[in-house]
Amino acid sequence: MTLEEGLDASNLSSHHGNHHHHHLMDWLEDSISFLPTFPNEPYSVPEEIAHCQWWVQDQNQPLTAAAAVVAVAEAPSIAIVTAKPEPLPEMPKAELPKKRKLAARQTAGVFEEDRKPQVNNGSKKGHGRGSMSNSGSGGGASKEVRWAEQLLNPLAAAIDAANLYRAQHLTCVLQELASPSGDANHRLAFYGLQVLSRNFTSSLSSPLNYASTDPRLFRSALIKFHEVSAWFAFPNCLANAAILQAMGGRAGPVRSGSLHVVDVGVSHGLQWPTLMEALTRRGMGLVGQGMVKLTVVETGSGGPFGSAPAGYDFVPQLMRYGRSIDLNLRVERGGEVGRGPGKETVVVCLQFRAGRVGPGFWKAVREMEPDLLVLTEMEEGRGRGEEKGFARRAEMLWGFLESTSVAFKGRDSEERRVVEGEAARLLEEEVEEGEGWGNERWKEKMEGEGFKEEGFGEEAVEAGRALLKKYDGNWEMKIATDGAVELSWKGQSVSFCSLWKPAYKTTAGVLSSGGRRH
Repeated sequence: MTLEEGLDASNLSSHHGNHHHHHLMDWLEDSISFLPTFPNEPYSVPEEIAHCQWWVQDQNQPLTAAAAVVAVAEAPSIAIVTAKPEPLPEMPKAELPKKRKLAARQTAGVFEEDRKPQVNNGSKKGHGRGSMSNSGSGGGASKEVRWAEQLLNPLAAAIDAANLYRAQHLTCVLQELASPSGDANHRLAFYGLQVLSRNFTSSLSSPLNYASTDPRLFRSALIKFHEVSAWFAFPNCLANAAILQAMGGRAGPVRSGSLHVVDVGVSHGLQWPTLMEALTRRGMGLVGQGMVKLTVVETGSGGPFGSAPAGYDFVPQLMRYGRSIDLNLRVERGGEVGRGPGKETVVVCLQFRAGRVGPGFWKAVREMEPDLLVLTEMEEGRGRGEEKGFARRAEMLWGFLESTSVAFKGRDSEERRVVEGEAARLLEEEVEEGEGWGNERWKEKMEGEGFKEEGFGEEAVEAGRALLKKYDGNWEMKIATDGAVELSWKGQSVSFCSLWKPAYKTTAGVLSSGGRRH
């Protein structure tokens, strides 16, 4: 199965609940009716809630339900704020029977309102409830039903301000609501609380992610996620189409000579079989007719989606596949990255790692003078308002978790937990540059590094549009005025892909990191 293959749109459906409030709001509303009094009267506890596990009458007593926050009190370097805290965030109100009925349907995995799947045409929004977007809402759902962010963001602020009193109560509520197997709110609460708690204790185990999983499960998770979600499949498709464009086009024969692709991405090898097959169909790289060289660079690979478990190596599988289709393929890890002898087309494929590669990488790549540089990054600027830091990253993770909930049709699986656990690393990510950046800021960066932007060809755009038809109707693509192609979920941009070429000639250089050849 190639990366451009996906499940039929008829097998994908989405659960859209913009007009419903989450059923756990009832639990909060039952508790919230008592909560406005305890900031002023912390020891006046109604009998109805005195027995609850999350309620601790003695604020100086360790909290078993919020062990991470207790560490704040025990840390001598953090001053405890004794000022009267702000009230807890108000939760949306809705009718009790309606939400409880919806909860039962969700638990059973029945989404009656979404039985008819939506099919995306690649350029227009879906027409179902889920396609309705709230500008700047980061995933289409209205702010009032995204209760996880309404609790996590104040908790992060309370921790930054060393406001232990407020942090304890928010942590208690989140402990009751967080779950790695609920909807997007439950999952975001779970991962967010894990990240915030690790600021104070190392005893908490990290969620399952790329680096901590078994190599076979890791590969299975990669393949499954590409099948059901456009999050990475779409940028990979555009990048492959752009490489074919650089070699002379998708429809006709490619130019003679060798192709050298520098892989600085997060596909872990899954992107390349599709390109290899397309090249052989056009007579490129066949034995005796040039060579295809793939150099895998490890620079900046430690961030979200860039890590891999120990023992995972996709190179032998690529080599076997290359031999099966008579492709003259050579794969290197690290080593010297530069132009080889003879006629060679060099393409640098930089995907979701540009903020972590460092200035030395940019200098070396610029000196290498590639024929094409494909840049794909998260859209962290446009439509995300003024939120910074943890709040911005939480909003990005919400969109990811909501889209995966739709992609997996609300079902739990090991593959889903691996992918979502890796995505949760976005909450704790600190990059050298690029936080809060979007297409416009990266454009300034690339021009400053001596590159000029190129537009995608018609064939590449059509390839991306055709691929999106295989996924849920909430995905859409948009071509920006500068030529970049943006991918959005429920009207909120999540990533962009742009093409770049050197604006002027410079002294040829190499990018060295030491490696091995296959």
